[in-house]
Amino acid sequence: MSRRFRWSLALGAAVLPLGFLAPAATATGAPAPSAAPAQARHTLVEVPAQAALQEAVAPSECSTTLLDGYIDGLFAEMTDEQFAFLVEHQVVLLSVPTYDALFFGTAGDPAYALDSHARQLENTFRDLQRFWDIESDDIQLMAMHSDVLLDAARIARTLEAMVDTGELAPMTDAEIAEEAETVATYMQAQDASFQDNPLWTLNAYAFSAEGETDPLIAALPDKLVFGDGILAAYDAIGLGDVGPRVIMAHEFAHHVQFELGTFDTGPSDPAEATRRTELMADAMASYYATHKKGLALNAKRVSDALLSFYTVGDCSFASPGHHGTPLQRERAADWGADLAAAARPRSTVLPAATVIEMFDAALPNIISGS
Repeated sequence: MSRRFRWSLALGAAVLPLGFLAPAATATGAPAPSAAPAQARHTLVEVPAQAALQEAVAPSECSTTLLDGYIDGLFAEMTDEQFAFLVEHQVVLLSVPTYDALFFGTAGDPAYALDSHARQLENTFRDLQRFWDIESDDIQLMAMHSDVLLDAARIARTLEAMVDTGELAPMTDAEIAEEAETVATYMQAQDASFQDNPLWTLNAYAFSAEGETDPLIAALPDKLVFGDGILAAYDAIGLGDVGPRVIMAHEFAHHVQFELGTFDTGPSDPAEATRRTELMADAMASYYATHKKGLALNAKRVSDALLSFYTVGDCSFASPGHHGTPLQRERAADWGADLAAAARPRSTVLPAATVIEMFDAALPNIISGS
């Protein structure tokens, strides 16, 4: 594939074009989108809250995880005016915090420092670097925060970078400036609950620019980025003790895949290829999280944390962002836990390449359940 990146999402689904929700939004009093930026056809990083917004107006029968009720509550707490503003300006509100961290965040900048669960994530990150036998010293760990939405200059520079890299449809400098000022002014007038709504940062992702030809993207360092929103969500659903660490393990597994060229092998069909690497990341996260030399966590808690990481698991079988059904993801997590439990001696950690090879052999049964 041309873009060497992977994301892990609270709600995994393809990013929606801005105008997709216009009919439903009009029904709730929202004006049809006009000058607000439109999402491009491809995405460098998927933004999961876009899927949540779709399901807020067109519920999915596949939504079955612990996060669903929490996310529904975030929408319910908005006024009609706030929800209408969100629909009209969804690209900025739901994408800018993610892309601001991607394009401009550095591990040493206080503006992108981890806040919630910082020690937990930092310790797990260092442990993962020791656990997996890959080169990982170049990965930067950082956070994304919603305060970017209060700053018109930061919004504008992020939109400009998104346009320049094809993540947004073309916009003039004047259109970017107007949209940035509109959103920042509105957000500054809101209360803290809307300014810091977890939806704005309900994401976590792994990024690598290896093989990227766009000079703006190719210059970016490897990253693991955690949003305040996804960490708040895990606290809210009672998985704050294990969730952040397990999701860190899933994200780190993607960097293992980057290093070993896993994205260059496997099925040619985009949906099947994504399902393979996402289920593999679930399995590798479970292997680490339940292993004696890893986190040594309870396998059921690990599985709960992984299954909560997407709303649906999901059921979008033909989507390039397909992550596997809930049952397939559960079987992948169980496979990783069983592999860890079978270690002899118990402290034995298999090479990452061996785990990947073994997973590929088991994948047909994980998919079929046979």
